[in-house]
Amino acid sequence: MIYSDGTNDKIYAEHDGAIAVCLKKAEELNSDTPDGRYDIADGIYVNVMTYSPKKPDEATAETHRDWADLQYLLSGCEYMGVPDVAKAEQISPYDAQRDIALWRAPVALLPLRERNWALFYPGEPHAPSLYNGCDKVKKAVFKIRIAKS
Repeated sequence: MIYSDGTNDKIYAEHDGAIAVCLKKAEELNSDTPDGRYDIADGIYVNVMTYSPKKPDEATAETHRDWADLQYLLSGCEYMGVPDVAKAEQISPYDAQRDIALWRAPVALLPLRERNWALFYPGEPHAPSLYNGCDKVKKAVFKIRIAKS
């Protein structure tokens, strides 16, 4: 997992070309960007979404096998839940078509604010979209193909 408040974005972009592509596209997005899927490059796309966060005690963690998630907040605020892997209990089997498995576990709360982002590689559980004082959130979830099952 990588977390950024924006201060080290140049370092991350220089280190990883896929991160660079995502961060460049993120500069073009804002709270007025229509919700939907946007293809960016081979193996990279973004889902822009607007939603009301859920209560942290309703956290459901997810893991992926083939895609990394770079979750970039465009407006609002939320917590990203980072589960205690040792206490994780799988609550749905892996769905290869959607590239997702769901888990229940206690989570530590990582605050995300406008222009903050967190990157989760395949196998790294995360519980997105948790309430942190904002009733409405606009987020871009960049999907980066890492592997192909």
